[in-house]
Amino acid sequence: MPVLPVIKSSQLQCLADDDYWMLQDRERRLTDWAFEMRGMLGELCDAP
Repeated sequence: MPVLPVIKSSQLQCLADDDYWMLQDRERRLTDWAFEMRGMLGELCDAP
């Protein structure tokens, strides 16, 4: 997996609380999707 840039908490202080939690949810969903796609790819590549 590619190395993602580090974002310090001080860089997120300018966000409203709702925006911060929306961003957190978005990142979680993207991560879940990426792991799901990685699993599917593994199954497809291992299939005879």
